[in-house]
Amino acid sequence: MKKKKQIVFFCATTPYVMIYKIAREFKKRGYETILITISQRNKWDIKDYHDAFDKIICSNFQLSKPNLKNFFNMLKRVPYLARAIYEMKKLKPYVVFSIANPTYITALAMRFFKKYPIIYFPYDISSQEYSNLGEAMMKGYKEYEVNAERYCFEHADGIMHKGAPNELQHLKTSSMLGSPIKTTPLNIFFPPYCSDEFIVPINKNKLSKEDNEFHLAYVGGLFVDKETLEFYRSFFQRLIDQNIHIHSYSKTQHLSKEEDKKNLLPLIKSLDPKFFHIEFALPPKKLIKEISKYDFGLFVDCYGADPQSVLVVSYSTGNKISSYLEAGIPFFYSKNFMSIDKILKKYNLDLGLKDLNEFNDFNKKLKKLDYAKLEKNILRMRKDFNMAKHFLRLENFIKEVIKRKKSQ
Repeated sequence: MKKKKQIVFFCATTPYVMIYKIAREFKKRGYETILITISQRNKWDIKDYHDAFDKIICSNFQLSKPNLKNFFNMLKRVPYLARAIYEMKKLKPYVVFSIANPTYITALAMRFFKKYPIIYFPYDISSQEYSNLGEAMMKGYKEYEVNAERYCFEHADGIMHKGAPNELQHLKTSSMLGSPIKTTPLNIFFPPYCSDEFIVPINKNKLSKEDNEFHLAYVGGLFVDKETLEFYRSFFQRLIDQNIHIHSYSKTQHLSKEEDKKNLLPLIKSLDPKFFHIEFALPPKKLIKEISKYDFGLFVDCYGADPQSVLVVSYSTGNKISSYLEAGIPFFYSKNFMSIDKILKKYNLDLGLKDLNEFNDFNKKLKKLDYAKLEKNILRMRKDFNMAKHFLRLENFIKEVIKRKKSQ
């Protein structure tokens, strides 16, 4: 029997839903898919990923702040890490996707697999968040992380990115990363597409039919610093004051459900539980079905700065796009998300808002929308903005990366 080509995904944290979808497509096309994750087992549910991966190597290891308790916890996990490294050494990858963050773990993985073709996928490009290194370090970003991100860009055989098509241009002028970076000419823009496996039929039994009140979904992490939590508290309160329900499915990638809940207690305690519903994370497919019963989704800019100076806002896409489309619900977003706005305009789904003041009298605005027309446009977009339809581009890109690696 002919041996299958091995696609290895190295994730420095728990795997993103987008990675599941990509791996699932590879597996359906006859590749052997391997997931390696430097993550504790209690931070995610492995069984939710077996459909996408033939093999999962989980180190069950997590670096923590240095203190006596954490030292002994890490010591107990060393055998798991050793076993994971042993399993990694046995692999013979066709190609390796090395996925950030944190980038210093990603950089170590690239060194480990350096004799194989490596595609670096930064997911979120950290250096876009700050105008310079000094600002980043003031906010807790470490210099070794900056150096690691630079290393990953410079040593990758190929780069996959999901932000705007032109977002890698910032590497030429980034004061965060230092002098202009020399990267491979091979890169591919591959946004978080929808997957047929996740798509559900348009849900006609909305919760709003039961209580005649609008229900909005917010999917994703709610960051835990004081400034950002205050932004979300104020924003959600603005909607709650109009008797609009918010259903927040919070998931911070590196935190467990219990840790998320603890961090969000100030938010939970300050908002009316009649209208603010913390649902917490669900398995990816169950999440899509669950949020299909709401009227709209939300994708909010919490940075509060000019998008021209904060690249992460103007370039950002994010898996929320496909989650809301797969669930069949239109969503509101900040106009500062220029890349998202450009994508959605093609399908007449551009519900972008210039600033938070546009959420005033929001109830009235929602009632004026032609919801049936929005649903038709969603059906059209999710058919076109689909992983299977665009996957050949990724396969061909891998072949180019491998060919160039062999010629060096």
